[in-house]
Amino acid sequence: MRWGRWAVILVMISLLSTPIASADLSMENQSLNLVCSNNVCSLSTKAVGDMALTGEERQANPAQPATIVLEFPMSPSQMTVSLLPATVESMVFDLRITEDNLGITRPDLYVELIVGPSSNAWVIEPPELGDQGPYILENADLDHSNGRILKSGDEVLVRVSFDISQPVTWELHLAGESRIELPIEWSIDAEASNYDEPSSFSEPRAITLIGSTTQGGLMGADVDCFRFDVEAQLSSLTVMISWDSAPLEVEQSNVIPEFWDSEGRAESEPEIRTKYEGDLVVNDIRWMEPNEGEHTLCWTGMSERYQTYSFTGSKTIMGVGSTTPEEFTGDATWDTGSSQVGQTEFASQSNGAGVMTMVAASVSILVALSGYMMKLSSPWLPRFMLPLSILLLLFGGIISPAVSISNESPNPGEMTLDELLDKRLNRVYQGVINDDQGEFGPHWYGGFMGLNDGEQLNLMLSIKSFHPVGDGRWQIQAQELDDIDLDRLVFGKLNDGPLSDENEVRFILRSGRLLALDLLLLEALLIVDEQPRGDVLHIQWDMVSDPGMSSLSSPAWTSRPDTVSSEDWRRVTTAVKPDLLSVSFCDCGIDAMELSIRSNPPSANDLITPQGIETSNGLIPNDFWVAVLGFCVLIAAAVVEKERREKGMSLASQILN
Repeated sequence: MRWGRWAVILVMISLLSTPIASADLSMENQSLNLVCSNNVCSLSTKAVGDMALTGEERQANPAQPATIVLEFPMSPSQMTVSLLPATVESMVFDLRITEDNLGITRPDLYVELIVGPSSNAWVIEPPELGDQGPYILENADLDHSNGRILKSGDEVLVRVSFDISQPVTWELHLAGESRIELPIEWSIDAEASNYDEPSSFSEPRAITLIGSTTQGGLMGADVDCFRFDVEAQLSSLTVMISWDSAPLEVEQSNVIPEFWDSEGRAESEPEIRTKYEGDLVVNDIRWMEPNEGEHTLCWTGMSERYQTYSFTGSKTIMGVGSTTPEEFTGDATWDTGSSQVGQTEFASQSNGAGVMTMVAASVSILVALSGYMMKLSSPWLPRFMLPLSILLLLFGGIISPAVSISNESPNPGEMTLDELLDKRLNRVYQGVINDDQGEFGPHWYGGFMGLNDGEQLNLMLSIKSFHPVGDGRWQIQAQELDDIDLDRLVFGKLNDGPLSDENEVRFILRSGRLLALDLLLLEALLIVDEQPRGDVLHIQWDMVSDPGMSSLSSPAWTSRPDTVSSEDWRRVTTAVKPDLLSVSFCDCGIDAMELSIRSNPPSANDLITPQGIETSNGLIPNDFWVAVLGFCVLIAAAVVEKERREKGMSLASQILN
């Protein structure tokens, strides 16, 4: 837009003291309508007010075009705290030129959208000639360089401008005809969710810790303090706090509380056990042998972080029960079989020909060829039986096994499962150390096996066994999926570099959860249409993005093979998703975590047959048995020749005698 020597007509639509409708961007309100009433215009969640905003520009000409600027601030102002989406789902502006029924003179629209920290600008071209429909922009990226959190009181404004170069009358149709769709992923009413107030440092809230549940909300740099009595002769006191699911950008779940007695003396450093239970993060915080009397427990929040919670307490009296870290088993071994379906009792191994078969077939072919150097008693032997045995031995015992063995070597760029899991953990590690910001956000590590849109999964696995699914398909059990030690993988990655205590807990829990989910899904995807004949399978998948399992605290399965439809991916992930996935870490002097999975086994109808899985089959099916048939034909030829020679010798002996 040119300013200066051109005449500029500025139509400023500003917010007056009395709003005409409600407005707030949240999970419940994701649509903003451009509305006006009595020359007061704003953004509203309701389609109310005047049907159109009209203006006449009679002095405009190509030499001195008029620039129209319309502003729509949200009214009333933002109340909740919301997480902005990656894109604007759609923007619709129904601008019409009254004198132009063909749309020849419809101008370009210059649209500015300010949503809290996100400032954006687009140019929207008019529809095609003859199309009098509205201006539409879909799936436009939002700028998140200054953050994604829309806070209470933040500015939300749409500015629409366009140039008029001839005398016309324009109309912007409102009341639902012009609107913006923003799919808010998460929101919270910070004021209403601050259940615990008053609970400040100077005015702690009195509660009963043992046997009751207290709810609260840590909103920004808030301080939540609670006062309760601690009995005498306690071996330990445990506070179990469950943090409700929240996006990574706003979670407070790693805040460790302060705990002191009535004289202001802080209790000893607690043992902390942190675990995921579904989408919840649960902290078990235990103080050993706390002092008797009144105590104060305080959580101090971080600015621009918002999360609700609930907590309760338990106690252990001295001399009663186990109170040592030995209660923590530290068992985090992956057990295969959770995603297997079908007739597992009929599992079998490959019966394809191998190296020993090739050696035996080679010797047998030499024996068959030597038969041509002998004077055979029957013309059928060199004409039929020997050539047939040679062909069967050659294809079944040499060529087909050679093809199978060549297919068992890694393809270019192919990884082992250990290499893939290490890459997967490295992405989680990068996300943690970069605080999930920028390119290292959830999209960086949330894809299946840590792979993102546009990347390729190249994996080689050894076939341990396979079994019929029951509908003509086969499910493969990979050798590498047996007894994977998640402890070794996760704590081994921590040796790559030091992490803060908070980030170490985040890495351990996030890694354990994502590894378990990926292994569950990988096992479910090893479905093929034909019975495997080789000992190795190759997977090659081009990955594309997918909504996946959108846990706000740790998204998973946000990429899928491009040969799998979004509907099929949703079906198989829904079937495989466990009812409960608990990953626990005990900060109690041992480097170990616990893995607990409770799920309902999927059915065969839930699982798909993804393309891109190839087994190291030989050239022909049942090549081992083809080679055995060649051996049998050769032996039969030898038996026939032996019997004919014996009969000939017997007949010659009778004639001579």
